[in-house]
Amino acid sequence: MTSTERLVKEPSESPAESLVRFSRRSLVSTLVVVLALGAAALGMTLWPDGAVSRFMARASWVVPIAIVILAAALRSTLRGRRWDPSSREAKAILQDELRQASLNRASRAVLAVVLIAQLPLALLLGALVELPALRTALAMSEASITLGMCTLISLFLFFDRE
Repeated sequence: MTSTERLVKEPSESPAESLVRFSRRSLVSTLVVVLALGAAALGMTLWPDGAVSRFMARASWVVPIAIVILAAALRSTLRGRRWDPSSREAKAILQDELRQASLNRASRAVLAVVLIAQLPLALLLGALVELPALRTALAMSEASITLGMCTLISLFLFFDRE
């Protein structure tokens, strides 16, 4: 095999590039977990006798095990490398000015999104879905937290794209 063929089959990747890719994969999987947990919490609040509530009552041990399996699968994508926060590459990734600017832009946008969403959420949960006041407030808080976290992660991934 010539060196050109080897480069085509095995692209050279610096440790920093692989850690950035790992960080992005971790954020995407965190987004999926937040969406799933937020939807489950909202489903349990809106329909306490529904299928989600029954599943969580019987098999609540599945969620932490699924998160551990997801974390192990993510860790395997590092291919033997370690994510050490004190390493030079990890510090460079975490302290990158463009990355910090992306996070700041995303957090400012999230504040606006969550504040604007309060009126539609109150109207939707208060008027359309007839719930007791306590469950309405709980559903609004769950929806707001889920919306805020998902928006933050999504916008950060969007602003920080390569």
